[in-house]
Amino acid sequence: MYLLIFKKPSDLQIQIIRETFNEFDWEPGFAVEEIVADQLINDNLIIQFVSFKEFIKKDKKTKEITLYPETIEAVLTGKGQFFGSLFSSDIEDLETYFCYLGYASNERDEKNESIFKVGYGKYSSLDITKLKLEQLLST
Repeated sequence: MYLLIFKKPSDLQIQIIRETFNEFDWEPGFAVEEIVADQLINDNLIIQFVSFKEFIKKDKKTKEITLYPETIEAVLTGKGQFFGSLFSSDIEDLETYFCYLGYASNERDEKNESIFKVGYGKYSSLDITKLKLEQLLST
């Protein structure tokens, strides 16, 4: 299960984000099986979804969770992909996060949760943070 958090977007930015997400919700993009949430919480836009596509991989030996590079680049950070499309729509001033909350289910896996901060640009980037979900949603 994955979560996108956009901190304090304007009404126009919310519209642009939702429209862009809808353009990427099919198989070549996010491959969304279910949208769990698409709402404002504490003035932050939250889009939570289940996808059969892997964006995160877990090293069986070290138990470390990292990004699955081919999928991330092909859907999120590559030129013209999700975050690149938002960047070209003047969304780059928003503090944005991509979160892994657990495997494809409605259950949150706090032990394996990973939160990545988005760096907007033509190719964009995702950098792991030490933040907890509750911290992001409270501010």
